[in-house]
Amino acid sequence: MSTENVNDEKLPSYNETQVVSDHDPPRYNATANPSESVSLATMEGAAPPTYDSLFGKIKEAKREHGTGFQFFKSVVTILSAAIGGIACIALAAVLLAIPVVQLYYGVNKKNDCAINSKIPLYLIVSGASGVAAIVLQVLSCICSDENGESKCALLTHIQSLLNLFNFAWFICGNVWVYKVHGDVVYDDTASEFFCDKTAYLLAFWCITAAYIMLGAMCFLGILLCMCMVCFGS
Repeated sequence: MSTENVNDEKLPSYNETQVVSDHDPPRYNATANPSESVSLATMEGAAPPTYDSLFGKIKEAKREHGTGFQFFKSVVTILSAAIGGIACIALAAVLLAIPVVQLYYGVNKKNDCAINSKIPLYLIVSGASGVAAIVLQVLSCICSDENGESKCALLTHIQSLLNLFNFAWFICGNVWVYKVHGDVVYDDTASEFFCDKTAYLLAFWCITAAYIMLGAMCFLGILLCMCMVCFGS
């Protein structure tokens, strides 16, 4: 082929070559699997996982409140929320047996305690208020959010008033029951020191068990605080 023939050929113009580049090159997401691209976009936009475990919440409470009373209160709230509403209701059903028994024996033995007629009365009122407290606690568990905080302010106020009454009534029971502990008689129904054995021992051990539980809670609270101080960091 001669040089003249090569020069005679018409070279493509700029506009003709521009037509080829009118279309944008394919993007990577267009060639990839659509489901894979969606999942990748979701992963890119999602927040990183948080350390939301039980011990993580306790460590966060320690960081915010230190090791004082507020920290202990936060730990109790966290553990209550971790138990869950169903477990709370199940525990309340088990604990409901105690005030029901108090109420039953208080009503049936109200005339069988000559040494102090207020002991059966203590069982009746303590049993009734115990049932009311457990019912309110179940309602509080149902109405609580994921952090264990009650959504009903009125319910919280009623519980607070009932707790104050139960505390005052508990102190009265201490005086009535422990004061006659060394003088009570179980066998001689004609004696002025007689009291039905079941009614008196039920009142006595319910009060004593409350002190045992209080001591156990204080011990566990101190132990928990020591563990958090030693291993929290």
